[in-house]
Amino acid sequence: MTKRYWVYVKLLVLLTLCWPLAASAGQVDRKKTELDVLKQRLQTLQQEFRKNQTQRKEAADGLRQSESAISNGVRQLRQLDNARQRTQSDLQILSQQAETTEVRIRQQQAHLAQALKGAYQRGQGDALKLILNGADPNQTARDLRYLAHLSRAQHEMLEVLRVELAKLSDLQQEAAQKKNELTQLQATREAEQQKLLVDKREREQVMNKLSAEIQKQRREISSLKRDERSLTDLVERLNRVMAQQAAREAARARARAAALKTQKKQKGDQREGSTSRKAVAVNTETPIAFRSDRPFSGLKGLLRLPVAGELMNRFGAPREGGGLNWKGLFIRSAQGTAVKAIAAGQVVFADWLRGFGNLVIVDHGEGYMSLYSNNESLYKQVGERVQPGDAIATVGNSGGQPDTGLYFEMRHQSRPVNPLLWVK
Repeated sequence: MTKRYWVYVKLLVLLTLCWPLAASAGQVDRKKTELDVLKQRLQTLQQEFRKNQTQRKEAADGLRQSESAISNGVRQLRQLDNARQRTQSDLQILSQQAETTEVRIRQQQAHLAQALKGAYQRGQGDALKLILNGADPNQTARDLRYLAHLSRAQHEMLEVLRVELAKLSDLQQEAAQKKNELTQLQATREAEQQKLLVDKREREQVMNKLSAEIQKQRREISSLKRDERSLTDLVERLNRVMAQQAAREAARARARAAALKTQKKQKGDQREGSTSRKAVAVNTETPIAFRSDRPFSGLKGLLRLPVAGELMNRFGAPREGGGLNWKGLFIRSAQGTAVKAIAAGQVVFADWLRGFGNLVIVDHGEGYMSLYSNNESLYKQVGERVQPGDAIATVGNSGGQPDTGLYFEMRHQSRPVNPLLWVK
């Protein structure tokens, strides 16, 4: 429906409000016809809206694979970074060992050279010469034993030197292998990073398109409903005028007052709609590691919220659009921020769920559970144990959430409880 049509409808309403109230039956009929046309258009548009909402849900289901791939990609990058750090650490250790081995080899070479030089200077390098020189037999025997001892020592130094040289060669080969592994890890990480960026861009394009279509139809339906109410009021007033000719002037005054009130209400609605959501509180502290023998119920008032950021709602307050109340807290935070476990427990759910995106649920015992949703990536899997302060996910806007942040709930025996009663 064109913009010119809406301008025409609004001008028609304003002009009609200013007509003299001596309305004829033909005028009433025309207004009823316009109202019927408007109602039919509204009904058609609502049907299209419901169809589009269904398509949006189907598209949101299709996002499961994309957002799960993003989660797995971020986790893979984290694992590659850890592997690269371990490989770099191993390479540093190997380099240090190789340097130490080279120092020992140089020392052993120096000792061996010194020993050979000393033997040469003393002329003790030829055992046959000692036997045939006609010296004292006892001295000759002592010299021969010394020469044999020196020979064994030199042989042992040579053997140690050979072992050290072989060890140095092995260390150098292992270091070269680690360097190759490090290069491969870096290439794999760059490829994963590129794939992750592609997945994110595709998801953003789909969500932006869907959100734009839904917002456009919502605005059009809201405008149609306001115009329908205005026309309905106008037809009713005209009918009353025809039945009560004596109250024409009074009816005109009431109609003008009603029109002015409607205009003020519309302006107020526009101002209210243009006002951005404001935070109700700000959280600055996040969970830290601690040990406690208390059961989870004994930790009430001692916990911290999973992420730092702006609290955009109050527990139990009505949600926008009506019909539902907040069962948890939405904490607006930067994308990629670490989401931390509030207490020790076991992961019982870690997957994509419609309306909640990438969701982690931790069981703390005694029927208590904590829920962390709309995440960009999930670090933990079902069955894993977590401790207070462990990073279990990263902040995102999966599941169709327009704002980046974490939706957090606490439940006892499946019933929601106010998280703010459990934090410091």
